[in-house]
Amino acid sequence: MDFLYAPDLPFKKDDYYGKFDFIVSFSSIEHSGLGRYGDPIDPIGDIREMNKIHCMLKPRGLLFLGFAVGVDKVTFNAHRIYGRIRLAMMFEGFKLLKIFRLGSTVSEQHMLKVLSDEKYENQYLFVLEKKDD
Repeated sequence: MDFLYAPDLPFKKDDYYGKFDFIVSFSSIEHSGLGRYGDPIDPIGDIREMNKIHCMLKPRGLLFLGFAVGVDKVTFNAHRIYGRIRLAMMFEGFKLLKIFRLGSTVSEQHMLKVLSDEKYENQYLFVLEKKDD
């Protein structure tokens, strides 16, 4: 089992290309590019991180990705809420396998409701598979 210390990635990117069977990111990527933790402001920082993850996974590798879902918005400089628009951008190059919340599988019908309800924001875990290159 390998552990990747994220700040080392730019210096060792060739070592990690297509190496991992799975990657886990929970309550992290939604902060990327917002400057909250000293990172530079980057409106697509989260999408850049997804591209890095995509490159590190083997074909058909799995990504366990957790973040808040609701109607698309940025709560600057704290985090993003992912809705219909941003989710599509984040999932580019991946196939959605399952969605979980509180240990239970979430239906597509439930997710459609969540994505259109402005009062609803909760953490979900998405299981994604990297599409074959």
